[in-house]
Amino acid sequence: MELSNRLKAISDCVKNDAVIADIGTDHGYIPIYLAKEGKIKYALACDVNKGPLHKAKTNINHYGVEDVVETRLSDGLEKLKKNEVDTVIIAGMGGLLIEKIMDKGRDVLATIDELIVSPHSDVDIVRRKLHTLGYKILDEKLIQDEGKYYTIIHAAHGVDKKYDTIHYKYGKLLIESQSPLLKNMLENKVQKYQEVMRQLALQDTERSVARSKVIQEELEEIREVLACL
Repeated sequence: MELSNRLKAISDCVKNDAVIADIGTDHGYIPIYLAKEGKIKYALACDVNKGPLHKAKTNINHYGVEDVVETRLSDGLEKLKKNEVDTVIIAGMGGLLIEKIMDKGRDVLATIDELIVSPHSDVDIVRRKLHTLGYKILDEKLIQDEGKYYTIIHAAHGVDKKYDTIHYKYGKLLIESQSPLLKNMLENKVQKYQEVMRQLALQDTERSVARSKVIQEELEEIREVLACL
């Protein structure tokens, strides 16, 4: 079974013989792949919508892993029992939604060993929420898939090292490991911001001046990070 770069990178974070819950499973590709590889003991493929869950069940039967992968209609972690799984995956959605799911499901999360999250946006908010809930960020990956950048965070219960604003925004471990993809992503962002700044300079309005100031501050932050890469 072939997975996209993003889904494969998420799957690679799962430890051998894990019991997982894939929240927002969509078509169920991650648990199906892990079951086919013999990497997990059991999986709950969870989704809030019946349509994707039906598709996931069809795929599960097609690949013959129905003894290992179970579908469950669940709004986030709502239908999970405490100590039912040891690993939770939350991916394929925005950071604000992931934050909400983690917050509402904190009682269940308190009983799981490892958490793998991959927000499509607002990654800084997710990093902060992990720390608020008592998680330590073990590893981060930045991958590229079909021209887009995705962050994958692997966390477990524990006390983390101190993070500052830039660490939350761009990823402390990505910076420390001098991630080539982070450098590439930020260099691209600098080019886009510089073009926006040129366009704003032509407008010369109160609003454009205020927007230019915000972008200039972010450019300074980005260059500070780039100096470490």
